[in-house]
Amino acid sequence: MPVMTKYATLFLILLPGLAAAATLREALDAAVTRAPQARGLEAGREEAAAHRYAADRLFPGMPALGLGQREGEGGKREFELELSTPLWLPGQRQASLALADARIEENTAAYAARRWALAGELRNLVAAARAAKAEVDLARARLENDRQLADEVARRVAAGDLARVDSLLARGEMLASESALLEADSRLTRALRDYRVLTGLAALPGDAAEALAAQPAGLAHEVMQQHPALDSARRNVELARAGLELTRRTRRDAPELGVQVQTARDVSGADYQNSVRFGLRIPFSGEARNRPLLAAANGDLIRAEAELAQATAELENELQTAQAELTNAERGEELARARRQGATERLRLMRRGFDLGELSLAQLLLARGQANEAEAATMRAGLSLAASRARLNQARGVLP
Repeated sequence: MPVMTKYATLFLILLPGLAAAATLREALDAAVTRAPQARGLEAGREEAAAHRYAADRLFPGMPALGLGQREGEGGKREFELELSTPLWLPGQRQASLALADARIEENTAAYAARRWALAGELRNLVAAARAAKAEVDLARARLENDRQLADEVARRVAAGDLARVDSLLARGEMLASESALLEADSRLTRALRDYRVLTGLAALPGDAAEALAAQPAGLAHEVMQQHPALDSARRNVELARAGLELTRRTRRDAPELGVQVQTARDVSGADYQNSVRFGLRIPFSGEARNRPLLAAANGDLIRAEAELAQATAELENELQTAQAELTNAERGEELARARRQGATERLRLMRRGFDLGELSLAQLLLARGQANEAEAATMRAGLSLAASRARLNQARGVLP
């Protein structure tokens, strides 16, 4: 096995049972499945549905059953059976239903926002892995070229056309290229490992180079209204507002309606007499109870509104930054291509001069180094352009 692929290949061999991702979307699905927070939000859907079920009941709580017996002198005896249940306060049930619905919507939006955040992590890791792989491919090609040149120089030294110092110089370049390949291969191994930790997948997506999503019609502010992160922040505001409304409707503890059935006799041997009693228990309301609850609910709303405003500003700034970075990346790639074209032509001419014995090996290696640097710059510029497109898609809230 060639040394340049030893580590990356070994890394993939040590991942049995891991399926390769065909697309970015499948990789994102795999990452969401593994993410603890996303799984917690999925479980939160059942909790939100349970709150909705409870708010839709006829009574706000479960009934209670009470049993009692009392003995007295002369054979006096009483038996009591009481059934009581809490009651909704005026408007409390509707507010509870609204809060439960807001909780369901907030959970759904939070799940979408978490999926969007994972898409950003995935895009960064894929970009890093693609860059590392491109470095390995470039280093491998350089090593192969240096080996060929070293063999050629060795033959010309043996033929007396070149000095032995040239052979040593060529061999030194080859060893430097091999060392660079080992370093690039290590970076690729780390990048693939980080990708696997996130997704559980061994292979990079086949559509890793994203196309720029079409710009939706409208101003940037209007476009951002559909952003998953902003939608989650807005739903959180609605949840806090619904919680405040429920607190306002719950100005006292729940009243209780009770029905008591009593059977009793005054003396031993007498007949039992039955009676039924209805009762209503209404707790008092007061500032000592309500003010802290209202203050806490209002504080939650204020914080949610502040978080929404901050998220809006941050995402709009991120969108502008991503757009500017894409413009610079496009221009950077054009410049890199032009530089590579010039360096390649210069290397071709220098190679001809070396073959004719008009130029020294040192001059050729200098030209080769400049051409290699230009090639690497072009490769990095292309990857930077692809990453800029992915970042702009991410800033716009576009998922793979």
